[in-house]
Amino acid sequence: MRLRTYNAPNLTEAMALVRRDLGSDAVIVSTGDARGGGVEVRAAAEGPRQGDVREAPRLKSAQRPVASGEPAEASERILAALGFHRAPEHAAEALARAAGAYDDAMAPAALAQALEARYGFRPIEPVPALPLLFAGAPGAGKTSALAKIAARAVAEGGQPLLVCADPERAGAEARLRTLASKLQLPCEAVDDPRDLERLVTASETGSILIDAPASNPFDLEDLDMVTAFAAAAEAEILPVIEAGIAPEDADDVAAMFGAIGARRVILTKLDTSRRQGAIIGVGEAGLAYAQISASPYIGSALAPATPLRISRALLDERELPEDLSVMEDEA
Repeated sequence: MRLRTYNAPNLTEAMALVRRDLGSDAVIVSTGDARGGGVEVRAAAEGPRQGDVREAPRLKSAQRPVASGEPAEASERILAALGFHRAPEHAAEALARAAGAYDDAMAPAALAQALEARYGFRPIEPVPALPLLFAGAPGAGKTSALAKIAARAVAEGGQPLLVCADPERAGAEARLRTLASKLQLPCEAVDDPRDLERLVTASETGSILIDAPASNPFDLEDLDMVTAFAAAAEAEILPVIEAGIAPEDADDVAAMFGAIGARRVILTKLDTSRRQGAIIGVGEAGLAYAQISASPYIGSALAPATPLRISRALLDERELPEDLSVMEDEA
């Protein structure tokens, strides 16, 4: 393990230094203000120095890979699929090697088992017992993710309190109040962490879903604001990340949220993302998979992230059965 500290005028330049010296696999350990001004970033990486960012294996065809019907090893199909998605090469190779004992017909089950062995999976409970704070970049889908979690809680008999902590953003409060009205749930708005703390203290329920201010995960002030709101409510930070962003960006975004305490992630927009290497990117950053979303509609709930669901998304076999034991039996 190599641990290095970087000082730079801004976070973008610091991250460039991290990638230059430690490669794309580096994990951000901490960020903060440097003594002489600018920012300080501590990063860690395994293995020898990497001079170049590794490129994922590419498919010869521009089409999404599908089973050819000819006998083949699961590892070949998995490596081709992950190459299409531009997943990090080292992760793609490790997952494919883990599937080497299976044939092509068992590729979804084999990849699911490899994913479960390499990454964490921690779905959100149907009715969250403790406050959850949904954080993410503008447009990532955090408000929709919150509403879907709320809808599932209502279906299970829960009555969570919805909180808009981003009232200054145009339409944010109005949208959340509209969603709350449809679900017949209480909704409040707060301007700062102190207001949120008072609201949580006075609340009679621990099931509180907070829509955090839209944040740039590479802006330390934005991260500080997310941290302050989470601390005020004693809430878990749940980053919401689009499945279609570049895997390297997803890794960095997840690492930055991980540096402020996030431990699991929600992946959105699987339905509008053709290449989904970001799914592997957030896993490589060390965050566990919580939920995935493949629909913009509130009625289409966030699905708990399971190894088989992730495997099916990456192999484009969403019509296959959910239960892994069923998959194995049929294969």
